[in-house]
Amino acid sequence: MVTTDRFIFCGGGTGGHLFPGIAIALAIRKRLPNSAILFVGTRRGLEETVLPQYGFDYRPVRSSGFKNMSLIKKLQSLLVLPLGIWEGLSLIRSFRPTLVVGLGGYSALPVMIAAFFKRVRRAIQEQNAIPGLTNRLLAPFAHRIFISYESTAAHFPTGKTRMTGNPIREGLCRARSESCRGTIRNLLILGGSLGAHFINQLCVATLPRLLESHRELTLSLQTGKNDVSWAQQAFQRFGNRARVSAFIDNMASVYRRADLVISRAGATTLAELSACGLPAILIPYPHAANDHQTENARYFSERGAAILLRETEINNESFLHLLNDLLGNPSKIQAMSRKMKRLGHPEAADIIAGDLLSLGSHPEGVPA
Repeated sequence: MVTTDRFIFCGGGTGGHLFPGIAIALAIRKRLPNSAILFVGTRRGLEETVLPQYGFDYRPVRSSGFKNMSLIKKLQSLLVLPLGIWEGLSLIRSFRPTLVVGLGGYSALPVMIAAFFKRVRRAIQEQNAIPGLTNRLLAPFAHRIFISYESTAAHFPTGKTRMTGNPIREGLCRARSESCRGTIRNLLILGGSLGAHFINQLCVATLPRLLESHRELTLSLQTGKNDVSWAQQAFQRFGNRARVSAFIDNMASVYRRADLVISRAGATTLAELSACGLPAILIPYPHAANDHQTENARYFSERGAAILLRETEINNESFLHLLNDLLGNPSKIQAMSRKMKRLGHPEAADIIAGDLLSLGSHPEGVPA
């Protein structure tokens, strides 16, 4: 007999898709310790290294991106899709889920299509202000769509969405003080799970001068694996005042120390920053699909919680001037922190988990 506590989470490839799914899965496991949870995703993403840390099983499926590809690449993607659907059907037959959750990213498409064919109930979690192609294609076939911004509802079928905010892992910001001291003692620089070459170059060109003129200042820089060696060399003379790493595993620790964040505007990062009340300088990735990172960043900047800088607007001197201005303006940092905190949704994962448990208890064809 099929139990009501078996879930497949599909999608991923980057932390922006994967970590919200992990947060929801952890919330389900907290409510139902004996639940069975399987993640299905890409063969080249973070899944293989990250998911074992949380005790979740993982299976890859064949899939390929489609958006912004050449005609030949699009045709190749279409040829791969039936193979991915076949693998998805096989996984669903063997795992017997009562619910499949799509997290976005092209690897979610074949599994969600397979769930439709097998009449397994389906939900989507959309992280960004502007939905990605996969979630827009799957939306008509989803029973529930969880969104992170109110404006996103306009992109999906009426009556299916629920505004929850973007889920973050429990305890990520618990250790951080509720009050911001205003004085900037530690900068945290994030380029997303894969790093950001533009931000790395900007920081190497400007932050050594900032560290030299502000002796109390320290920084933590996540570069991604491609830039870590030369970035470490650039900051080597500052010793423990500059921590440079390819990837940060213990985000709770760096969030606890941070006073100001320089970051891309990925949805998961913004969800974590807002839950922690961390003010930020946001530099959106300009080539993100539908320019969704700029829309994400605009949401926070228009509400006074962050400063939005486009890559085309930045030069080394103006960036250094902005940082010096913020270092000398504790009241502005405190105000940004309070506004950022008000935009957070630390309860999102638990809300979504409760909804999924209710949704999964209904057979296909019965309204939730």
